Amino acid sequence: MIAFNTAILVWLAAATAHAVSLPVANPGFEADFAAPNSFPVLTPQGWSLYDPSGIVEFNLDAIGVLNPTASTFFPAGAPEGSNVALVFLSGDVGGGRAGVSQILAVTLESETIYTLTVAVGNIASGFGAPPFDSFFNLDGFPGYGVQLLAGDAVIAEDANTLAATLGEGSFDTSVVAIEIGTEHAQLGAALAIRLVNLNTPGTPDEPGIEVDFDDVHLDATPVPAPWRVAQALGAIATLVALCRRR
Repeated sequence: MIAFNTAILVWLAAATAHAVSLPVANPGFEADFAAPNSFPVLTPQGWSLYDPSGIVEFNLDAIGVLNPTASTFFPAGAPEGSNVALVFLSGDVGGGRAGVSQILAVTLESETIYTLTVAVGNIASGFGAPPFDSFFNLDGFPGYGVQLLAGDAVIAEDANTLAATLGEGSFDTSVVAIEIGTEHAQLGAALAIRLVNLNTPGTPDEPGIEVDFDDVHLDATPVPAPWRVAQALGAIATLVALCRRR
C-alpha cells in the first residue's frame, strides 16, 4: 500500500506544474540600514508610497523600516532578516488608508495560479532606540490589506482576515491566491503588490495606528493542461489494476 500511494503522488506531481518565484525588489526590506531597535523614516528601496487620500504627514506619520531586534515591539524579531516595513499613521486616524506598493517587471498571464504571501505584524508598545527613546503606545490594530494588482485593478486581496487572531507583538502570514483562466480583462498588464494600513480608528486608549510587513513572496504556477491531468488519472487507474492483481 505504501508503494502504491507513493506512485500516485509521483504521477500527480508530474501532472502539476512547479511554482515559479516571481522577482520582487527588496522583499524583506533589508536594503535600507536600520540599527537594532531603530526605525528610520523613508520609503523602502524598490517600493513607492501609496497615499491615495494625501493623509501622510511625515511630522506625524511614518513610512519606513524597523529593526525590532532587542525590542518589545516584536519580541521574536523580524520573520525574515533584520528589518520589517512599517506604516505608522497617527495624524488623520480614520481619514483614509496608506502604505507601500511595487510594480513588478512581469505581467498577468493566462492559465496561471498566483500566490502572494506576506508576513503581517501587529506591533506592541515599547521604547525605541535614541533619539526615539520615548514610550510609544501602539496598542490596538488599525487593520491591513494585502493586494495583488494587474495594471490599476485589484485582482485578489486579503482584507484584514488575520486581525481577530493577530496578537500584540506578533506576525502571521497573509496568503492571497487567484487562478487566472484563459481570459481576463487585465491579461498583459503589469503585476503589482500593495501593502496597506487601513487606518481604522480604535479607541483613545488603543488607537491602533501601525501595521508592519515582511517577507513578501509571489509565486506563479501554470495551470496543468487537461491532457496531463487525464494522463495522470489514467496512470493511477493502471496502478490500481496492477495492485489488485497482486
